[in-house]
Amino acid sequence: MRLHNLENRSKQGYASFGSVWDKGEAKEGEFVLTNGEGKPIPLQTRITARWPDGSVKWAAHTADAGLMGDAVTVEPALEGPGEAPCSAPRGKPLAREEKDCYLVDTAMLSARIPRAEAAFLAEDLRLDGKDGISKIIPALVIENRKSKGDTVYIEDASYQGRVHSVSLEENGPLLCVFRFEGTHCKGEVDGRASWPFTARLYFYAQSSQIRCVYTFFYDGNEERDFLKGMGLRFDTWLSGAPYQRHVKFLTDNTKDGQGICFHEAAVIMNCINPKLPPQALEDQMAGVVKTYPEGSVEDLAALDLPVWNRYSLCQDSPDHFLIRKQTEDAYCAIDCMHGKRAPGSMAVSGANGGIVVALKDFWQKYPGGLEVSNLNGDRALCTAWFYSPEVSAFDFRHYAARSYPASSYEGFPYTGASPYGIGVTSECTITLTGSVPSDTAMTEIMRRTRKPPVYIGTPEEYHRKRAFGFWSLKKTDTEVESWLEEQLEKIAGFYIQEVENRSWYGLFDYGDVMHTYDGIRHCWRYDMGGFAWQNTELAPTYWLWLYFLRTRREDVFTLAEAMSRHCSEVDFYHFGPMKGIGSRHNVRHWGCSCKEPRISMAGHHRFYYYLSGDHRIGDCMADAKDADKSMINVPYYIRHGPGENRTSLRAGPDWASFVSNWMTEYERTLDAGYRQKIETGIKDVNAAPLGLVSGPEYIYDAESSHLIYQGENDEAGMHLAICMGEPQVWLE
Repeated sequence: MRLHNLENRSKQGYASFGSVWDKGEAKEGEFVLTNGEGKPIPLQTRITARWPDGSVKWAAHTADAGLMGDAVTVEPALEGPGEAPCSAPRGKPLAREEKDCYLVDTAMLSARIPRAEAAFLAEDLRLDGKDGISKIIPALVIENRKSKGDTVYIEDASYQGRVHSVSLEENGPLLCVFRFEGTHCKGEVDGRASWPFTARLYFYAQSSQIRCVYTFFYDGNEERDFLKGMGLRFDTWLSGAPYQRHVKFLTDNTKDGQGICFHEAAVIMNCINPKLPPQALEDQMAGVVKTYPEGSVEDLAALDLPVWNRYSLCQDSPDHFLIRKQTEDAYCAIDCMHGKRAPGSMAVSGANGGIVVALKDFWQKYPGGLEVSNLNGDRALCTAWFYSPEVSAFDFRHYAARSYPASSYEGFPYTGASPYGIGVTSECTITLTGSVPSDTAMTEIMRRTRKPPVYIGTPEEYHRKRAFGFWSLKKTDTEVESWLEEQLEKIAGFYIQEVENRSWYGLFDYGDVMHTYDGIRHCWRYDMGGFAWQNTELAPTYWLWLYFLRTRREDVFTLAEAMSRHCSEVDFYHFGPMKGIGSRHNVRHWGCSCKEPRISMAGHHRFYYYLSGDHRIGDCMADAKDADKSMINVPYYIRHGPGENRTSLRAGPDWASFVSNWMTEYERTLDAGYRQKIETGIKDVNAAPLGLVSGPEYIYDAESSHLIYQGENDEAGMHLAICMGEPQVWLE
């Protein structure tokens, strides 16, 4: 299978990518990767889906994009004399298991990962054996609000995350992946939330960089618990005098295509008495770490200059950031620089080196922040804030005390607008450095974080193998075909531009689009019930991903990736009574009283999972696999029979959504129970008088998976059986 790196994507760093195979074509998990010159490239592989006969359907691969180049070929490895060699690396796995921890060694970076409960994700991270990061710790700040009469009392509560379980998901010579589950306060305390999280750390061979994917879940009381701050803290060892402690923030200023950094130090070598030579400041701003002799003019000046112990950058909107600094908590912070869109990268270093932290989609998922405090201490506290505590707390409450089903298309008279069980995922990289990184190095690290390499096959190959079912290749042979292709191109371009025009950005919003346009107000109906956020309604995910498969446009991939990341987290419930079910389109993503399995079905996100191998999307699809068992908890689905395990639902989109979940779980695990659920329902539908267009309402038995025919009912909305991704599910 031939794959190409998308345009406008980094050509450096490790790439994870998928490959698809015909039934029986690849029977084992070993593959060969060669670059454009035919040279073998080390490759690490895991199987992500299988055909019913056990052969490989989809595989996820990891390799070094710097070795891969623009195009590569991946093939199943052959065995036997004279046949193609396997390009799987033969070195040792990066992680090894010890009594109380895992030890990771990438040949550049080493780390200790806990095996049991711990107050950190990783500790003792070192670059070439030298001090780096003491600990990586989840950090959370919740704003608690209480009302007494007309007075509202506000108190901020800070939590440090605690890991409860750790699993080593992948462990090979190129990549090892750790998955963590934990809470920010263990168990229930005075009826308060536990604030669960999941995280993954990715370590790569011969690399000093770690990738982190972090998911925050809301299990609080929206009337009381507001999100004030959420992120990861890196306790970083620093050495040297205060004038050797450097801070750099990448800004939106550029020169010759390279980013320009805001760059200062804890003590800035600029003094009038004693007068310092200009060379001292020039060297410092060039990143030269000098040690001045005790008693020298530079040493004496440094002793009498202010020590700036804290620096922070806050992206408080999609179009504004502010850098501030402070000597001590007891004194004011002063403004250093205003700008529009910070890329989202910070470097903190001392005489021994330090770290570079870069956040993916930083300004797009505002309000984010980067902060270093205790800059002059033995351990500087560097924090990647996925939600910055320097802005107003996020309010999870609904926009009104009631619903508006008649006027605003909101479903039912009650609101049902609970955020309990939703999640949001953020991503960053942490790079250990032995010196003050240059602006060029900061720019390249940020580019690899924001636009990592993405290797994709040709539309013809995906189409021939019926990847993701039945769809068409681009055709312009006739006037009608040309017109249709032109319309598709215009629509894709329109929505990509509307994200920017309408500022569809924010931690809980980025990736979604609006449902209905108001031609009189000339804006989207952002404030009108079921006409606001799309929440996968009418399957924009399918549209974008299928259009991407036909065109390989990088801008389409970027929007589709953001949509899958958002919709798979914010728009449906990952735990609680409605686990696996999503909220229909609304002003708030979780606001509609209609809780529907079609919103959260795995079909929306299989594209991203199989094309990229993303582990977190796999978690989300697994969260939906038993959505049918949660239907008894949805108020407006009528229960029937003993134990209330039977509910009224439609063949489409309800049962079809379950089929999407079951098919995905079956091909990922070959668990025959999920295949049986599909076959049981198919037999029941075939037995109905009109087949797929029967009903469309059935009684569904969650225990037996049977659909019980209830006769014909034109009022139930037959059109919904074919407009939410159902034909795609059934055909595949």
